[in-house]
Amino acid sequence: MKRSIFLLSLCLALFACKEQTPPDSSSTSSSSVASDTTTNMGDDTNDFVDNQTWNHTITITYNGLTATISNSVDGVSITNQNGYVSISSTVKNVAYQVSGNGIGQLRFDSANYKFKLILSNLTLTCNDGPAINNQCHKTCYVVLSGSNTLTDGSTYATSSEDRKAALFSEGQLCFSGSGSLKVTGNYKHAIASDDYIRFCSGLGTINAVANVSDGIHSNDGIIINDGTITVNAAGDAVQCDTSSIVVTGGTTTITAAGDKGVLAWSNIDISGGTVIVKSVDKGIKSRGGSIILSGGTIEVTTTGDDGKGILASLGTIQLCGSDVAVTTHGSTAKGIKAVGDLTISDGTITVVAVSSSGSYRQNAGPGGQGGGPGQGGGGMSGTSGPEGIESKSTITITGGTINVKSTDDAINSAGVMTISGGNIYAYSTGNDAVDSNGNMYIKGGIVMAFGASGAETGIDVAEQKSLSISGGEIFAIGGRIDGAPNSASQAYAYSSSSASYSNGYVVLGNGSGNIFAVKTPASYSGAVFVSSPSMTKGTTYYLQSSSSVSGTAVNGFISSPSGTTTSGTSLTARQ
Repeated sequence: MKRSIFLLSLCLALFACKEQTPPDSSSTSSSSVASDTTTNMGDDTNDFVDNQTWNHTITITYNGLTATISNSVDGVSITNQNGYVSISSTVKNVAYQVSGNGIGQLRFDSANYKFKLILSNLTLTCNDGPAINNQCHKTCYVVLSGSNTLTDGSTYATSSEDRKAALFSEGQLCFSGSGSLKVTGNYKHAIASDDYIRFCSGLGTINAVANVSDGIHSNDGIIINDGTITVNAAGDAVQCDTSSIVVTGGTTTITAAGDKGVLAWSNIDISGGTVIVKSVDKGIKSRGGSIILSGGTIEVTTTGDDGKGILASLGTIQLCGSDVAVTTHGSTAKGIKAVGDLTISDGTITVVAVSSSGSYRQNAGPGGQGGGPGQGGGGMSGTSGPEGIESKSTITITGGTINVKSTDDAINSAGVMTISGGNIYAYSTGNDAVDSNGNMYIKGGIVMAFGASGAETGIDVAEQKSLSISGGEIFAIGGRIDGAPNSASQAYAYSSSSASYSNGYVVLGNGSGNIFAVKTPASYSGAVFVSSPSMTKGTTYYLQSSSSVSGTAVNGFISSPSGTTTSGTSLTARQ
């Protein structure tokens, strides 16, 4: 019977990151999310080899086309035909220590109990099948000692068995030990289990190379607690077919030459360690669940024309503590995209989604009725370019440091967008910086929004939708500013006429003191909108360029910089 994963810890992570629906929001996600099947993935106690008792040890030593076997255990039957070793066992608590350099296969034919497999300076190549072929449905504890190499053949001999990797197991695979293992898959995958795979605490080094398909492939889940894991794959680098992928530690470096870096059917939960992904198609993708990034360091780079750095196809994305850096270069790429709700509450999020061709989505006309720094485009034409952060539902930001550069929209939501905290620097070279197709509520935090010229703007709200400002330090610039927000309990000011600002800082002051300064991404010319709790209705304020500002910049924002601004673009505060 398959054991249950540490579901409690996953639930705690979900609870810790979960954001409440904004009270002003009338929009909720209607996404259909696949149910989580992590209950098949195993628990801490049973997955660690040191928690087991091993009463018997059998040694197998390969030498060329032969193998020498030492077996005195009743109930363990071993056959050996020119290095093809097959083991049948009805005995508990058996460990197998395998070493040497040979051509052949190690096959576990049947076993009623879990077993320990010690790889001790083993080099094993099988020309017509898996190097290690575990047909048992019990846990195989793989312990690494010394340097080990496994390689399979590019074609397999005919068999009715399910075999699809150089290291294949029907049962759970739990890796431990301080040694190293390189697995090269020439037929399909490098490492595969029809159950789940776990990389335990104290693990050494694993290098999985798949020349045809996936590097690490499981049916029921993948858990990475530790280890230095490198995966290079022609297909998906790390894939789970029916359940979740959980990372709590270690350093995992992934290269997917033709497909996805990390792919799970259900949830992807990263709470620690370092994960570095390079892929053509999708960097980190959940097909039917949610993505929760609550700790650790994550770097994702995609190179494909329609690449997605981090993608939840049906579920939500929660960024609540990880340091995340995403770079995409495709003409229609997305940095971070959720079909469900997207929430950011903590962590450092850096996204670059810039098309090398420079193509982007154009607004067909200024459109727009009523107030708002940028109220709705008249339609869409041209090519949809790369976007930074996108949700097909709602976006809620309550904290974190967010820095986005994109060709198309930097931050875009199909539904309600609520900002009540965080430090946001959004820069679009070809469209809007912060764009909501539903109502937008800015209640706090720091929002620096640099839109493109022409009909684009720093902050854009769709026609017939409202912008509400009740807090926060806000600086928005773009080709246009249409007017006032629909509602504001905090003073604001804007200028619809274009003004030029040199590359450096733009300082906001009122003639007697400075309120804030923002770092411009380039020399800029555009209409501006500003708001701050420090502003007062009826007071005249000035925006002026400065090559340097005295003060500590945090993500391009300086609060209360020294000096006094008395000239520049003149703005009168309203409320």
